[in-house]
Amino acid sequence: MVWISFIWGEKNYSLLEQNLPDTSYGPEWVGWTILATEYIAGPIFASQYWWKHGFAKNPFKNINEQENYVEDKIWHFWNGENITDLHYWTLKKYFGRDDPWLAMGMTFATLTGVELFDASDKEGKWGLSLWDGLSNVGGILFWYAKYKSPREIPIDVRIGIRRWDRAYLLLERATRFRQDFHSDEPNPAECCPSYHYDNYSIFKTEVIIRPYSYFYFGGAASLPVDENDCGVPGNLFGITVGFDFIRYFAKKYPTRFSPFLNTFGKYCSASIAYTYWFE
Repeated sequence: MVWISFIWGEKNYSLLEQNLPDTSYGPEWVGWTILATEYIAGPIFASQYWWKHGFAKNPFKNINEQENYVEDKIWHFWNGENITDLHYWTLKKYFGRDDPWLAMGMTFATLTGVELFDASDKEGKWGLSLWDGLSNVGGILFWYAKYKSPREIPIDVRIGIRRWDRAYLLLERATRFRQDFHSDEPNPAECCPSYHYDNYSIFKTEVIIRPYSYFYFGGAASLPVDENDCGVPGNLFGITVGFDFIRYFAKKYPTRFSPFLNTFGKYCSASIAYTYWFE
C-alpha cells in the first residue's frame, strides 16, 4: 500500500494541519471514486488473485499466527496510521466532513475485513492473526493521538528499502504478478523458494524520533536471509540515524510538489541515513 503515500497533497504540509472551511470541499465524485476503489475494486481484484480459491473456513476457528516477525506487525501499524490519514483527508477534502471517528472506523473495517477474508481462504494460507489486528488498531490510535495533540508528535513509522541490490526484484515480480497468482506451481523464473519472505527482506520498517525536526534516530526491523541470499522468516533488528532531506527540502524550498514530498517523507524512508543491522 505504498501508493497511498503519493496520492494526496494540499497547500499545507500535513493533512492534520488543514483547516478548510466547510464550503471548501469537493468535487464529491472524486471522493466517491477513491472510496469505490477501496471498497469495490479492491475486493474484486483481491478475490481474483489473493483469495483466488474462494472461501471455505470459519475465520474465528482459524486463529493462528503465521507471520510471527516484528516487521510484519510494523507494516500493519503503518497501514493503520496512513490509511486513516487518507480516509480523514478524503472525508474532509471531498465531502466537507471533519470526522476523525468515521475515518478511524473506515480504516478498522477495511483492515479487519482483510484479516477475516485471509482467515476464511479455502487454501488456509493465513490465519486470523490477533497480533495483526492489534497492530492495525495501534496504528489507528497513533493517528488519533497525532490528530488530538496540540503539538506535533515527533515520531514517525515508515517503510523503506533495505537491500537496494535486490530492489529490482520487486519490479520483476510485479510484472509476473498475474502469472504467479493464477498458477499453483512455482514460477521457474523465481530465484527464491518464497518471494513473499524475500520481499520482506528487501524492505525494512522504521520507528524514528525526530528531536531536531529533520535529524532522527530510532530502530529498524526486517527479515534475515539464508545462505542463498533469500529472505527467510525471522527477526532482523537494527538502529538507524539520519537526516530527512526530503522533508527539509520541501519546507526550505516550497513548491507545488512540497506537500507530496512531505507526505512521502512522513511515511517512507528516503533519507541520508546509516543503519546498523544486528546480523
